[in-house]
Amino acid sequence: MDQTVDIEVFQTRLKELMKENRYSQKQICDLCNITEAAFSRYMSLNRLPKASILANIANILHTTSDYLLGNDNNYGYDQLKILLASSKDNLSKNQKLELTAILMDEYK
Repeated sequence: MDQTVDIEVFQTRLKELMKENRYSQKQICDLCNITEAAFSRYMSLNRLPKASILANIANILHTTSDYLLGNDNNYGYDQLKILLASSKDNLSKNQKLELTAILMDEYK
């Protein structure tokens, strides 16, 4: 993994997305099968996770590794399509209806 990545961006985005998705550090650790000590190192700006762990964290938080690392600041169509496809099974019926309403708003 490229260590020239701004680790502060990673930490900030990780914290924001954990809060937004209502995940605790322990929940992320359990879902990614990592120790809380390892996660603590990521959060204390000392190191980045391995690519496979980063991908798991991104998937759990409904984002991309590139976004977490600061390589991508916006979601274009392709990123949204990937994000929705990978997250659809974790969305409630109401969340899906809300997203559909947002998309269909143009046709009202």
